[in-house]
Amino acid sequence: MRKIGTLSSAPQAERFGHYLSGQGIQNRVDAVNGTWEVWVYDEEKLAACREELTTFQRDPEARKYSVKVPPPAPSHKTPPPRAVPVRGSERIQITVIVTALCMAITLGTDYGNQREMASQFLFAPPGSGLSAILQQGEVWRLITPIFLHFSLLHLGFNIYMYWILGGAIERTRGSRTLLLLVLSIALFSNSIQYGVGGGNFGGLSGVVYGLFGYLWMRSVFLPEDGFYVPQSLVMQMIVWGILGLTGAVGNIANGAHFGGLFAGMVIGAVPWLWRGDH
Repeated sequence: MRKIGTLSSAPQAERFGHYLSGQGIQNRVDAVNGTWEVWVYDEEKLAACREELTTFQRDPEARKYSVKVPPPAPSHKTPPPRAVPVRGSERIQITVIVTALCMAITLGTDYGNQREMASQFLFAPPGSGLSAILQQGEVWRLITPIFLHFSLLHLGFNIYMYWILGGAIERTRGSRTLLLLVLSIALFSNSIQYGVGGGNFGGLSGVVYGLFGYLWMRSVFLPEDGFYVPQSLVMQMIVWGILGLTGAVGNIANGAHFGGLFAGMVIGAVPWLWRGDH
């Protein structure tokens, strides 16, 4: 089931929902923050329903939308309610947990100055290869560099951006979605950075770029998901990435940035590509 759009009033939402039901299209209308979201169960009818909704919004009082309330469907055919994670999470647990881990590990290692302790969170400590690390079972290293930061500015900027982007995803798509995104983007971006610059790096910025890429693609190709990425943020992230390549802002993990961005954009665009209605 997918959201095809929103309406601004309950009577209009009810009228349009009854119209769809009269056409044999199973649908659901939910009140969310003063608007009414229209959801359609049949994936094959999404494009037609979106077009019909646009027509309805132009003239909601048109005669064809004056239909009687359809009788309730038999209980055994009533579609099950949508799972909570699809609607999002009221508690942004993963956003909070990742933020807390970044603060705890960064401060606990004194911004990486406690080298012995900090080395436990590096992708691969100096003098060790990836294969040796994996053979020793230290698989956490594939993820843990995202929690280690080397300055207050580094930590503050990454947490600020992560809180905005991760919080938006978790509230809309749920905690499980955000967790899977963080882990998959971290794995890919850390691996790319290790490949181009070795294992002595840290920071959440690869994940931040990945979450940005995910939201960016969703806002462009799947606007019905409700995500919005302002052009100012797009330009800010692009400019920051370019500055990183020039070296103007110091020693930046460019591999993690662009690896994370690529991973997030691919994950965000896959449903649109798979759907095949473009």
